[in-house]
Amino acid sequence: MIRRKVFAIPIAALALCASAASAQIGGSRRARGSGDGREKKGGQEPQVGSIEVTLQEFHEDLKLSAEQEPAWEAYVGRIRALVKDIARERAQREKTQANVLARIDRIVDMARDRLTAVEDIALAAKSLYARLTPEQQQLADPRLANLIALPLAINAPGAGRGS
Repeated sequence: MIRRKVFAIPIAALALCASAASAQIGGSRRARGSGDGREKKGGQEPQVGSIEVTLQEFHEDLKLSAEQEPAWEAYVGRIRALVKDIARERAQREKTQANVLARIDRIVDMARDRLTAVEDIALAAKSLYARLTPEQQQLADPRLANLIALPLAINAPGAGRGS
């Protein structure tokens, strides 16, 4: 019972953050990107394209120096890895018909994997933030944290196809 409460609270918080992040990150410049983000490209969900557009816009806004680029690449690489993991899990879930106990185990494993990925992204975000100038930190202030939750919004209720 205690384990369920301890584990359920962070997962519920991540889902709420993901929904809030997807609402907050949108911007007026998104429409000028590579389409409106609604078309599927190469089997990817529409939200994956919007994450890439958001990352590109954020990168442009920050105007990073050459010394800051490795920290940016580490942060973005971890976000992209989470996006790919989520897409892979979704495809696997849609193809596999497992019994209820196997599905429960898979859900727990996915939650653990996502928590680890989010912790890795958080470490990379903190490292990047430490390298930013005060002006860049001001630009990064809500977006750096919100981008961590955006990949999780792909599977949030009401986002894309139902699961």
